[in-house]
Amino acid sequence: MSYPTQPAYIHTGDWDASTRSHPAMKFMENFTRNAIDARSWTTGTPADEWHVPSFTLYKPNGEEFHGAEKAWGEGIPGIYAYFSAHLHEPNFCVVWETEGGWDMLGQANVYANLHVPGSEPKVKDGSGKEWDVVTPSAFHFAYVKDSKAKHDGVRLQSTRIFADSGPALMMMLKRGQVKTADLGL
Repeated sequence: MSYPTQPAYIHTGDWDASTRSHPAMKFMENFTRNAIDARSWTTGTPADEWHVPSFTLYKPNGEEFHGAEKAWGEGIPGIYAYFSAHLHEPNFCVVWETEGGWDMLGQANVYANLHVPGSEPKVKDGSGKEWDVVTPSAFHFAYVKDSKAKHDGVRLQSTRIFADSGPALMMMLKRGQVKTADLGL
């Protein structure tokens, strides 16, 4: 049996000139830095600036948010509400072209600070900045080409997040930011 093949863009490491040469990855860096890590859902940035109206968010716990407004207004803020700040530092991605855009599988370290301070040792991101916790995560993004899109003619169709929240959750429990009763235990 033969399987159809197609070229794929593969990158290791953080954002750089190489990732900026690929349209979807250029968009992704902009989105990650200026929308997600900047928490732009809190500043009135409309959902359709980055997402198609039919966008779907798949959270690591199995929850799904259908529609850009619901995902941007409830789903994404719900993921990051436990952190006072966060940073996605990519370290691997594979991108391939689809009929209407691109798909990407990627890995990133998600660094975060919690709302309650603690005395545990800090972790450092690639630039040396210290954070409370790091969570290795994986993502599957589907991008669409859209000539009317505000950012480089690209918008997100879907995001699937795969992450182990255990390390961050354990630190939040230790610091008293969440209680076991909050977990429904």
